[in-house]
Amino acid sequence: MTSLTLIIAAAWALALVRTILNLALIPRLRADAMPEREPFVSIIIPARDEARVIEQTVRAFLAQTYPSLEVIVVNDRSTDGTGEILRDIHDGRLTVIDGEEPPPGWLGKPWALHQGSVLARGELLLFVDADVMYAPAAIGAAVAHRGLRNPSLLSLLPHFEMRGFGENAAMPMLAMFCFSFMPTWISNRTRFAALAIGGGTGNLVLHRAYDVAGGHEALKDSVVDDVALARLLRRSGETTEVVRADELIALRMYHGLPEVVEGFTKNAFAVFGRNYVVGLLIAIGSVIFHILPYGLALLGDRISIATVILISVTRLVLFRSLRYRLDNALFLHPVMAAIWTWIFLRSIWLTGIRRQLLWRGRTYDARQTRFGADRR
Repeated sequence: MTSLTLIIAAAWALALVRTILNLALIPRLRADAMPEREPFVSIIIPARDEARVIEQTVRAFLAQTYPSLEVIVVNDRSTDGTGEILRDIHDGRLTVIDGEEPPPGWLGKPWALHQGSVLARGELLLFVDADVMYAPAAIGAAVAHRGLRNPSLLSLLPHFEMRGFGENAAMPMLAMFCFSFMPTWISNRTRFAALAIGGGTGNLVLHRAYDVAGGHEALKDSVVDDVALARLLRRSGETTEVVRADELIALRMYHGLPEVVEGFTKNAFAVFGRNYVVGLLIAIGSVIFHILPYGLALLGDRISIATVILISVTRLVLFRSLRYRLDNALFLHPVMAAIWTWIFLRSIWLTGIRRQLLWRGRTYDARQTRFGADRR
């Protein structure tokens, strides 16, 4: 047991180092940055039953200080009034598409994004989800930053808004995965496709590179289309970069713990290629590295006590930088790990064993889907 506890402690020491490096080396958007030129930007938003947020999202894009843009919203067969809300927004820069049902072999979101891209006139395309809020200076700052190194895709990391116990317990896993568990700072300095990062909070893509790579037609069965787009571009020889935009972009991704569990169930197993051996190892590893140290610390194991301190310091450093609740950083890590272990096991059961992928009211055969730009 001593060897195992030492390995766990070493893993968390490395996680703390990665967190510090990522926070220090991942660049941030500057709200006062001005682009040297203003290429036309087409903002493409897929919207399926987004009545609770779509007006606020669209009006925020129309209120951007960046002048050279259009907003294309694909109303993906919504039944909750999304279409009516969109038609009540009158602005010459807004185009609303009444989307068609996905053809065979397509998932709904990639199909909606494809339909939007066909009409896009921009030199740059911004693919963004319907629940993301952009401050007025956000697009100008993103275009200005992109002009520094001209990556083919710039992915924008947001601030996650969390309310209530369930969201505050579960959602920080996304930030910890990006900043504590992955060497994200290295991603910006390599061209390895496996390290490419994308997000539904904003993928700013060079239109030409998008077309050459095959666009969303190459990702029509992609469950994690945003990350897949970054990987697709890198496999096409293009460059991608990730940047912190948490002072300019925010979203409340899910409302309550049930939505968190349902939302991530569809893709958690796909992230690891729906490999059952890897899946079981991930579930077991989650218990060993995230929950076991707390149990052993309660029993007085000194190495585990040190590990819990390392975990807490890692979370405090990260949460302070990202403006998350610090009491959450101290007390909710094992709860977060337990929730995500359940999400992962549920994903194995539903999308793996039962082969059902539920996504925005549609049911797909999980065998006909994949993570994204991975080769078959």
